[in-house]
Amino acid sequence: MSVTFGDRATDLSRPMPRTDAVQPPPLVEPRATLVPATEVAGRVAGLQAGLSARGLEAAVIVQNADLYYFSGTVQRSFLYVPAVGEATLFVRKLAERARLETPLAGIVELGSPRDLPGLVAERCGALPRRVGLELDVLPVVEYRRFEKLFPEAVFEDVGDDIVRQRAVKSAWEVERIRAAAAIAVEVCELVPGILREGLTEAEFAGLVEAEARRLGHEGIIRMRAFNQEMFYGQLLTGVSGTAASYLDTPLAGTGFSPAVAQGVSFKPIRRGDHVVFDLVAVREGYIADFTRIFALGELPGELRRAYEAALRIEAAVVAAARPGVTCRALYELAVAAAADEGLAASFMGHGAGQVRFIGHGVGLELDELPVLTTSDLELAEGMVFALEPKFVLPGLGAIGVENTWLVSATGLSLVTEAPEHIRQVG
Repeated sequence: MSVTFGDRATDLSRPMPRTDAVQPPPLVEPRATLVPATEVAGRVAGLQAGLSARGLEAAVIVQNADLYYFSGTVQRSFLYVPAVGEATLFVRKLAERARLETPLAGIVELGSPRDLPGLVAERCGALPRRVGLELDVLPVVEYRRFEKLFPEAVFEDVGDDIVRQRAVKSAWEVERIRAAAAIAVEVCELVPGILREGLTEAEFAGLVEAEARRLGHEGIIRMRAFNQEMFYGQLLTGVSGTAASYLDTPLAGTGFSPAVAQGVSFKPIRRGDHVVFDLVAVREGYIADFTRIFALGELPGELRRAYEAALRIEAAVVAAARPGVTCRALYELAVAAAADEGLAASFMGHGAGQVRFIGHGVGLELDELPVLTTSDLELAEGMVFALEPKFVLPGLGAIGVENTWLVSATGLSLVTEAPEHIRQVG
């Protein structure tokens, strides 16, 4: 079959020639900020110093958060870091993308994990005999694989060393955390235009999460602890905030089913409810944690009093925190202050749901160091943590405040800058 356009006949049974080449999508988002070479070099050097101090010849890094921290990519890889010499990224999938994302020069495409020992020996001259692995997070099946790949090696845990190294953030990392905080604050400002009576918690959360994604929230919240997982945070209304669960947080919510057992439900939001807007924001891998309170109508006096107590506890901890102060000292200060307020039984949860911390480190994972609990770990300049004094009052709901703070030379610097007063909606 053919048709004529003007004086030119075209055969429609034959494919038309392409007049515009379709470009493949980029493998890296053009607006993404890649981890600078100086950042990666400093981090690898820090790990190597720790390996040398312990007499370890090398470490192999595979967990995503650690892999990104030391290489700038999460492409499926084994990052081999000798105590002395150049780190090598052995990439199973995708080497092409890893080359675009990582500043590391040593990149080797790995067809099979079975090839790893030979390639390590080829690049380093010999196989290591004492090797560090992330044994705090490495599945047993993966550990067994390493035993077969390096049968002469003795393996030791370097997970704790890595967690402690990652606890102190560089200026570049703090910039990323501030970018995440900006998302949380901006979404918070949109809540009065979103929240309304009659929405279910699920509908409200969906609208909030859509705005967060639009602003650059990456959608993945990484946690190091086994079987701890979370989706965006807890946007709970009224008595939903009193529902405790397995999650190591002061409030959890029921979720949609026992399969998840946390988060929002299909409960309708009613006049007189208040909203615990607890949003975990993630931008370019880094996390900021943030809680504010909104109310559809007047809050009961007990909740308002508990909120004012939370603000006083926050202020007391912030005033006491500085480099060299232990997590234990800050935790005990907060617990004593809650008792002085007559609210000890409701502080950081209620009954079996009560947790024994008042804050947690944030970075590439939500549960980093420092954890403000009965630990003798001392705060250090460059640490970043979320401080979250909260109360759970049976029959009324949960209430409290949460901000992300940077430890400076003289005290704490606020990262999540936004008004802390309870905001009335409608």
